[in-house]
Amino acid sequence: MRINRREFCKFALSALPLSAACHTRPKRPNILFILADDHTRTAISCYNGPLARLADTANIDRLADGGVKLTHAFCTNSICSPSRATLLTGQYSHVHGVRCLGQSLDPGRITLPVLFQKAGYQTAVFGKWHLRSRPQGFDDCKVLKVQGRYRDPQFLVKGGGQMETLSGWSTDIITELSMDYIRNRDRSRPFLVLCHFKATHDPWDSREPYKSMYRDEVFPEPANLYDNYANRSQAARRATLKLEMINQSTYPHSRLENADWREQRGHIYRQYIKDFIRCGRVLDENVGRLLDFLKNQDLEDDTVVIYTADQGHFLGEHGFFSKRFMYEEAMGIPFLIRFPEGAESGRENDDMIANIDIAPTLLDIAGIEIPHWMQGRSFLNRLKAEPGTEWLQAVYYHYWQHLLHRDVAAHYGIRTRNRKLIFYYGLPLGQTDYPPTEPEWEMFDLQKDPAEMRNVYDDPAYEDEIPQLKNELAALQKRFGDTVSAYPELARVHEK
Repeated sequence: MRINRREFCKFALSALPLSAACHTRPKRPNILFILADDHTRTAISCYNGPLARLADTANIDRLADGGVKLTHAFCTNSICSPSRATLLTGQYSHVHGVRCLGQSLDPGRITLPVLFQKAGYQTAVFGKWHLRSRPQGFDDCKVLKVQGRYRDPQFLVKGGGQMETLSGWSTDIITELSMDYIRNRDRSRPFLVLCHFKATHDPWDSREPYKSMYRDEVFPEPANLYDNYANRSQAARRATLKLEMINQSTYPHSRLENADWREQRGHIYRQYIKDFIRCGRVLDENVGRLLDFLKNQDLEDDTVVIYTADQGHFLGEHGFFSKRFMYEEAMGIPFLIRFPEGAESGRENDDMIANIDIAPTLLDIAGIEIPHWMQGRSFLNRLKAEPGTEWLQAVYYHYWQHLLHRDVAAHYGIRTRNRKLIFYYGLPLGQTDYPPTEPEWEMFDLQKDPAEMRNVYDDPAYEDEIPQLKNELAALQKRFGDTVSAYPELARVHEK
């Protein structure tokens, strides 16, 4: 049978994979990836927590209204540097090598921006980096010096290594740098821009008009603000994340004289919560600026926008500030995504997503092959509510910094849909000068006890569940290559 040239081309292109059918390939989307620091779901109004009205994150909420909101997204190591390395690699800390603060990501390691750059994307990062190694795979970058400061921040400029001080407020400047790059881009190629804010990291500072807000407002207290850890682990009792223990160098605040721990905790909470929310309001304003900019530049229909955070944060729950623990407030992260098309607006997704899954998903969005060494999986089909493969119903977590900061013990565990099992193994693996602590377990029934106030590990009612959870935990450790057998010291703890 003879066919004409047009019919042949149509047939041939339909039979080819997308990469081969170059003339019919859909336009690859731009990606704006907005990363906040410590911006817990509790402080984002679309997550409908007790602070929703006062948090008033109307601009961040626009992404939820016009896209997909993940309600069960989690980090796998709730501390800045390790979490950021995971976002860049799609790997756990023990694989990419950044287990603790202040560690360097191997500059020779292939990362998300390197893969995007090789695929023809323009790539840039502006804002907080917090990895000792310099950014790789970016056409342009200006990153904060270590944590950075809110006022007149210093930036490490791409190439050379010189520092540049820019006048103004950190959150505003990072937004402007991101917009300037997009405005001056090569319009023939798509872009990946990582906009990494310092907010809402301590010292939770803000500028006007927000710095004067809430002076007369009474913020609700978490029901467990005055947790005395009676039904919990020694790890919870030992930790110095308690609000009454926060120091002036971390957070300048007023203190009561001759007050007991309850009075002091409540007094500091009333300052802390307002400052955190004020800091978040500056952040929300700048997310609005970015969204308006995309619309004004006619990029709204070509750009995927993602808003997330490196980890969660305690806002007085259990009397804590900061993060680190595997408890919900620190382990949970916001994740909002708006597509130009292909996803229902205002939809919620309750899949169990880990931050190792974010890098593969970004690659999938861009049509870039996901490398086999990434431990996460793309959840793009689940975001679009398309049929796909089965999904894990549990998240594996491993915090490595044994007593290194805030006296939080190293621990790992599993978070399933309704249960959480945590093992404080009490050993400073790969660290020095930190003594071991007594190993102990915590288990929480998240259906009956979502605030994680009662450790049921020794409750006879759960004795049949614990072996099953431990088997699931061991299976996840095997899957991700973080097994007890890899650490002889840990193996001996398990033998006890």
